[in-house]
Amino acid sequence: MNDKYIPNFNIHEAVHETLPYMMEMREYFHAHPELSEKEFDTCKTIFQELSLMNIEDVRIIAGTGVTGLIRGELPGPVLLLRADIDALPLTEKYDCPYASLVDGVMHACGHDGHAANLLGVAKILSQHKDCLRGTIRLAFQPAEEGNGGAARMIDAGIMENPHVDYALGLHVAGSLPKGYVGIGRGEISASCDDFTITLHGKGGHGSQPSFCISPIQMGIDIIQSIQNFVYNCHADGDGVVLTFGQFQAGHNPNVIPDTAELKGTLRTYDEAKRHHILEAMKAILRNVTSTYGGTFDLNVVPFSPVCVNDDGVTNKVVRILQDHCTRLVDLVPLKRGSGSEDFAYFSAAVPSSFYYVGVYSDVPVIGHSPDFHWDSNALKYMCETMLSIVYYFESY
Repeated sequence: MNDKYIPNFNIHEAVHETLPYMMEMREYFHAHPELSEKEFDTCKTIFQELSLMNIEDVRIIAGTGVTGLIRGELPGPVLLLRADIDALPLTEKYDCPYASLVDGVMHACGHDGHAANLLGVAKILSQHKDCLRGTIRLAFQPAEEGNGGAARMIDAGIMENPHVDYALGLHVAGSLPKGYVGIGRGEISASCDDFTITLHGKGGHGSQPSFCISPIQMGIDIIQSIQNFVYNCHADGDGVVLTFGQFQAGHNPNVIPDTAELKGTLRTYDEAKRHHILEAMKAILRNVTSTYGGTFDLNVVPFSPVCVNDDGVTNKVVRILQDHCTRLVDLVPLKRGSGSEDFAYFSAAVPSSFYYVGVYSDVPVIGHSPDFHWDSNALKYMCETMLSIVYYFESY
């Protein structure tokens, strides 16, 4: 660290002063949730807020995303800060003054807090550009929940003009109490590929199966064959998970249908294994369906690659948090989970780090649940840690 570099303002005090604004924004977003690719009011609100801060290059990107640029007055790298903004198709059960006003939609993953935090960070950065080393690219990302928002932002050019050198993101952690930050190196979340297999056979009467090609029987064999392949080839603790979650076929007990549909998800921590398993699935589908005399269609929807925390960037982040935030937060090692996070597209593009901020007060809260709830004052942990990383990043 360059000991001579100290921001010319008190980060802790700035966060304390900005906390009411962030809490108001979080609770507004929470009460007005919007699904992926439909974040129209959220997008408009963020655009207006950034414009009021006189931030440069404020514009809509990737459909309903928003970006902006904050140029520091001191030389340094370009650092992208990402916050996802979409909600989930759930009916909120927790009763609070800012509960969802939209039937069947709620912020059950903390994206309302991510957006509010980044607005607070942007507000403070815009007021203290004189001691900011480098440039900050803001990325308010739409469609994180399975609709490719991060990849679309990259395709739309967010990593250029100016070229982004590093990326940083955070996520609320319902499994950690307030005042704790979880961070790890290497693979921190799994890749995710959702797939649909449509099997085409030949329907007929249930009393004459020999005159039919049963897509149900093909489906049973396919599930067993794929699961056996994954177990026998990858049962070495490497974190591969392949789950079938849906099998739909037929409407009557005495009629063999023409088609069947299987849906599932594949999670891995290794890109080579990910592609190997997907190719093996195709081979199994060809072999089984040709044996029966049927055919298949396979549609794979990639949600994200493996999310990887760069060792160098993460070492910087850890040292900054240890040196400047330990009176506020305790750092704990992050164990990788089989969940997925499409920040992975940013981490695949540039050296990056992604960490988790605890939000629960009494008992852990479960994300993607209609009971998911956390106190808005947890935003202070998000904002102060992110600001500290930004302002000291070039000094470590």
